[in-house]
Amino acid sequence: MTIAVAGDVLLHEGVVTQARADAKTNPAGATNGMNFRPMLAPVASYLSKADLAFCNLETPLAPAGGPYTGYPTFSVPQDIVPALKDAGFDACTTASNHTVDKGFDGLKRTLDVLDANGIRHAGSSRTEQERNTPTIMEVKGVKVALLAYGYGLNGFSTPAGKPWAVNLIDIPTMLADAKAARAAGAQIVAVAVHAGDEYVQLPNAQQRSVATALAQSGLVDLIYGHHVHVVQPIDKIGDVWVAYGMGNLIHKQHTAAARAATQAEALATFTFTEGADGRFHATAAEARPVAMASTTEPLLHTIDLPTLLADKSLTGARRTAYQAVYDRSVKALLALGADTKGLTVVKP
Repeated sequence: MTIAVAGDVLLHEGVVTQARADAKTNPAGATNGMNFRPMLAPVASYLSKADLAFCNLETPLAPAGGPYTGYPTFSVPQDIVPALKDAGFDACTTASNHTVDKGFDGLKRTLDVLDANGIRHAGSSRTEQERNTPTIMEVKGVKVALLAYGYGLNGFSTPAGKPWAVNLIDIPTMLADAKAARAAGAQIVAVAVHAGDEYVQLPNAQQRSVATALAQSGLVDLIYGHHVHVVQPIDKIGDVWVAYGMGNLIHKQHTAAARAATQAEALATFTFTEGADGRFHATAAEARPVAMASTTEPLLHTIDLPTLLADKSLTGARRTAYQAVYDRSVKALLALGADTKGLTVVKP
């Protein structure tokens, strides 16, 4: 079976502005004057081919119709959720540094909306029982657990009297949760880690130590991350693939020169096959560089870079610019030698 992973769904105000514009030109599927579907359409076919696809919903959802807020304390339109579902996502992780931007009410509302749209979730909880119940999905008769953890809460605390509301990084807890997921029947355990140094293309000490502990535990089959807003390397520890940072999926964060690398993102798909020992093992790994359109273009949307660059009619400055984004992503993905360990990067 195959699992696809993506980075942060980060709804800056510019993303919401684009969704409003898209609702006017693409009214089908629009709600509350917004349509996020066109923004995700270029990568939907890739995501939909996977048996399971996971993203990180970075920010809490606002009440229906708003009010909405952007950085630094987000509260974003619920209308993004059906668009994520239509794009092919089966689950969203919700443990991030913004999880409690709008308190426990925002946390609860976010999970309620995901439930209403048929998207599973992991990383934050409405009750202690929910916290202690692993998120397990069954596809093709295979049970897959999704666990998720964040490094912190931007100076906020977990909601009063609810220390279980957000999963924070703690290796003993993470291992105990993986063990519990196995005990609940999970045959594949995937762990999402929201951590790292923003805009830095190599994993930091926390990311490396967590990945090593999880990979060597024998309890976890896939580790992937987000938060840093740039693509970080993919590596393999033993027989466990680790995608340290997928970058953003949708955002508007790539205008400042110092943040140019945020335009580059990646999707990755990992194939698991049942072995003679009855255990599922990763037998293939593929990374696909993608990007958010340059702000010099009329529309803010995702771009599937291999498809775009394969078009021989693409010439001039636009080809040069997106070739540079693709090359930067490939360099980051392979910085720890994943190509020598079996990773395939999709070429134009």
